[in-house]
Amino acid sequence: MDNENFVHIELHGSADEVKAFIEGFRLASGEQRVYATARENIKTDGFFGSLISKAQGATHFVVPSGFFGPLAEAIEAVTQVDIRVESSRPVDYGELHFEFRCYSRSDGVAIREVIETELPEGVVLEGYETEETIDSEAKGSEMYSPVHEYDLRGKGRFHGPIEGIIVLGRRLDDQDFIHPDRIHLVYVH
Repeated sequence: MDNENFVHIELHGSADEVKAFIEGFRLASGEQRVYATARENIKTDGFFGSLISKAQGATHFVVPSGFFGPLAEAIEAVTQVDIRVESSRPVDYGELHFEFRCYSRSDGVAIREVIETELPEGVVLEGYETEETIDSEAKGSEMYSPVHEYDLRGKGRFHGPIEGIIVLGRRLDDQDFIHPDRIHLVYVH
């Protein structure tokens, strides 16, 4: 993964037509790195802004800046469908907060492996805190009992290039005991 610049774009028009147009243009260009914010769990606005955006027929994507220019020109030239670029903002980096909790040592080892190893290039782990409790008197307690022999909980934040954050968002979404927030985009000022 290189540290290429990305742009968050808001497109207006029928969601189905917008998605079909973007997918067709993506396929024709050969670009693989086109991310629908809804599919990748990327936060686009606050709660009310998100509702207004949906009510106004907006669809959001994060795309490489080199892809955005030709895409914007194609959207401007199209006459068969009613699509327009409402806004575009260059993305500086992404952030992904997460929390986890588990009651099994083997799950704890797996969680730590997912979080602490093989981070995408440029991504750093910040504010990482864990608390591990071992209560030998609770040995043999069931998974849903109020007392557990082993309890691991923690939280942290990944910070870095948006592509790496998206990769980590997908990785964390696949885990049973890790609960990621939505990906937060930080824009170039």
